[in-house]
Amino acid sequence: MRLTIKDHIRESRLFNERAAIAFVLTVALLLVVVGRLIYLQVFSHEHFSTLANENRISLVAIPPTRGLIYDRNGVLLAQNLPSFSLEIIPEQVKDMETTLRGLRELISLSDNDLERFRKLLRKKRSFNSIPLKFHLDSEEVARFAVNRHRFPGVDIEARLIRDYPLGKLAVHAVGYVGRINEEELQTLDTANYSATRFIGKTGVEKFYEAILHGRVGYKNVETNALGRVLREVNRTPPVPGQNIYLTLDIELQKVAEDAL
Repeated sequence: MRLTIKDHIRESRLFNERAAIAFVLTVALLLVVVGRLIYLQVFSHEHFSTLANENRISLVAIPPTRGLIYDRNGVLLAQNLPSFSLEIIPEQVKDMETTLRGLRELISLSDNDLERFRKLLRKKRSFNSIPLKFHLDSEEVARFAVNRHRFPGVDIEARLIRDYPLGKLAVHAVGYVGRINEEELQTLDTANYSATRFIGKTGVEKFYEAILHGRVGYKNVETNALGRVLREVNRTPPVPGQNIYLTLDIELQKVAEDAL
């Protein structure tokens, strides 16, 4: 009888010791887990937030406005004019063929316009804007504006193009701009020209390119896993190019060219 009581006491003592050890280990493990969570959420928050942002924040370049060119008397020789293009976001269009037929009633669309659009439609993602027609005239812009409510997913985008109001007068001095070629890409500041397709080719347009071009701007946009833009996070506006006043008198230049 005494032996049974003695064994019971010893077993009870062993159980209590093991329970105490298990409790201490559990508390220690819990402290480790809590400490790790605090470290990740508080001390490493900025690091992991940066990693996440790298996966979902995209940098989009904004082109600067090119500077204007004037003669010595303030006569405008080179300017920027808006050029309007008709663009479509496919995922917002329920019936593409019906939409294209409807647009053709308002805007002159050639077979080449439609063929180019369909090729881009197969290549681009459905949430990307795809140009249907470039260089819309004022009447086409007005007609579409009145009927815009009929065409969800279709809109007009404005871009600036270089224009010379006096035509070919003094073209050898003023020069012109053209598309950037492969050779020019090798020497350009690619970051500053990341949103620009044109560069001065001859004359003042080329010689003062660095002054006329300006500085590119940027905007950070948040995108989802497919690359669709969700919102604009922040923006650094571009710096416009500087205007240039030449010593050239365009009236005297006209007289000289007429005499020749």
